Amino acid sequence: MPREYDVSLVKQIKEKQYKEIRRDVEIIVKPIPDCDIDGAMDPRVYKGAKKMSMIMKFMPKSMFQMDASPKSIKRLRKMFNSVDSTPMVEEKIEEHSFTAKAADGFDIPMTRFMSQKPVENAPVLYFIHGGGFFAGSTDVVREALKLFVSQTNMIAVSIDYRLAPENPYPIGHNDCYTGLRFLADHVAEWGGDPRSIFVAGDSAGGNLTSYCSNRNIEENRDDVCGQILLYPTLNMGGVKDPYTTFDIDQDIAIYDKQKSVIKPGIEMMAGMSSGLSEVLGTKDILTKYLSPYVSVSEKMPVTMITSGEHDFLTFESLAYAKKLVDLGVDTTFTLYKGMGHAYIDHVGNFPQAEDCMEDISAFVQKNRR
Repeated sequence: MPREYDVSLVKQIKEKQYKEIRRDVEIIVKPIPDCDIDGAMDPRVYKGAKKMSMIMKFMPKSMFQMDASPKSIKRLRKMFNSVDSTPMVEEKIEEHSFTAKAADGFDIPMTRFMSQKPVENAPVLYFIHGGGFFAGSTDVVREALKLFVSQTNMIAVSIDYRLAPENPYPIGHNDCYTGLRFLADHVAEWGGDPRSIFVAGDSAGGNLTSYCSNRNIEENRDDVCGQILLYPTLNMGGVKDPYTTFDIDQDIAIYDKQKSVIKPGIEMMAGMSSGLSEVLGTKDILTKYLSPYVSVSEKMPVTMITSGEHDFLTFESLAYAKKLVDLGVDTTFTLYKGMGHAYIDHVGNFPQAEDCMEDISAFVQKNRR
């Protein structure tokens, strides 16, 4: 199936990448493969962002603010539930639906992705979708998980945890940990390796991933072999320190001719983040379960973090990485220039999404037990 770009661009991303220090963290910088303008948006991202910018000019700001009202949630779910990927995996990937039983008796939907010839004793990628805790589904990340399986012949599993505000915190978080415990008990039945389960998640899913890692440590279990955080929500409580604070105009490279498109997009996403407490139905957000940045353990598993140059969450991700590194946790941080939020949703559209899945595949292969 065709990509929406030339596959040579993925190779160019790898060839152009380099290392540098940002906020006391060594990171891998991934330049835009076919644009050398400092601070510019990737041309494929800019096309959609420019269209959104034009729409925003004619809509009241209240339309882009998040609260827990049914009207607001319905409007935002329509946006967050959009499937934006382009199918590009040619081989048949088998999908199997099953459930894990929650403590309250609810059957949590899960999906297993496997190739027809999986590797023996296969590592497992347990993926938790994003969507602000109130939206998203396996459908949004399906193509990314199929791509992982096609690249590795390993196993991928997704979970459709219960969403807020109908299911307030900690229901969704507990669902995700229940899913992890289920996998630890059952992946061997599918030919998977229970010692090599990698928990991954994007945006709010990154928060849920860290929650699983923290619970795993607290219960003195060894179910998490590694964690993979894609532009994660790690500082919901808004802790202010030299590593988390930033100024859009001074700390983010923005190409002047695209400033009217890039800056409002960053501000809009930051505004949505401030309403997560209300959506989750709790004011107790300064805990390591909702703001993992406040308490980072030296027992955290080997970690991969990836984020975009124009994503407001990049700074709290860097701050979290700084704490991990200082504690001696093996941590890799990748920054995509010209990218904003949610690029993994665009497998088949953005070469960076394909490159990111290749890096995740390599990370799992390198760190499997």
